Amino acid sequence: MFPSGDSPEKVQDFYEYLHGHQETTRPIQSWHVDWMSLAWLWGFVIVLVLTLLLWVKQYRTTRQRTGIYPVDRFGGWTSEAAGPATIFFLLFTVVIVAFAVALIVGHIVWGQKF
Repeated sequence: MFPSGDSPEKVQDFYEYLHGHQETTRPIQSWHVDWMSLAWLWGFVIVLVLTLLLWVKQYRTTRQRTGIYPVDRFGGWTSEAAGPATIFFLLFTVVIVAFAVALIVGHIVWGQKF
């Protein structure tokens, strides 16, 4: 049954109630935990931290190869020791590029959902 609308407050309350139903296509719920969103958030944080730790471990244990890559010097100080890209760096780059492509293609195909 619709309210009579005999006062501006009742009309405003009813308008906000109806507007609340248009904000989402899901059933109206008071409050709940979206466990999937939390899992994605903390999963991403965990993967990011593990990747950083693996990169630091790999970086600290990899020995520079001698050969055609000379050490750059500036004013007597070593500024950069050039060398080939490591397997870790190449795999990390592939994962980042694949994630970016998935986001872009997903937004093109399904539209931006957030």
